[in-house]
Amino acid sequence: MDIRFKHIYQYIFQYKLRLACALALLLIAVSLASFISDKGANETLQPVLTIPATTTTTTTTISPQTTTTFPDLSGVDFVALARSIYGKCGEYHDLAIQVGWPEEEWPQLQQVIWRESRCVTDAWNGADSGLTQINHIHSEWLSQMGWSHPQDMFNPEYNLTFALRLWQSSGWKPWKYSGTTWGN
Repeated sequence: MDIRFKHIYQYIFQYKLRLACALALLLIAVSLASFISDKGANETLQPVLTIPATTTTTTTTISPQTTTTFPDLSGVDFVALARSIYGKCGEYHDLAIQVGWPEEEWPQLQQVIWRESRCVTDAWNGADSGLTQINHIHSEWLSQMGWSHPQDMFNPEYNLTFALRLWQSSGWKPWKYSGTTWGN
């Protein structure tokens, strides 16, 4: 049980870190654009650091710095944010694309994840495990990939990777009963 929660925590931490970095880069870009537009079209920008190449002493010229304060992201509900952008189980969109799922399959994949596990990584019914509810009949195939059932299928990355392999070999057939929620 501890392993499952560790994977969930690691995934959420990585997702928050990626989103925080993206927001930080966006803020930096906006601040830079604002700074450049404040300088005017005819005014030249002065270098922040000047080091003469002909002398043995180093001269440093520092121009005034603008301080940018980043927003406090501690109160942001990243799962709700991802779901507002990508729909049901949207918090797994980026990971699904990262492991190889085609973007155009996301609408069906999110429905499978929702129907099978309600977006819970450690969903277990005694035979099926993880986000896409990989069945124990695939244990041999999983072991060929270096994974075990059910433990490794509670890891969202492994589960989505194996689901991709299964989909590539059989289409949506393994999840035919999940189709009842498609389009909702």
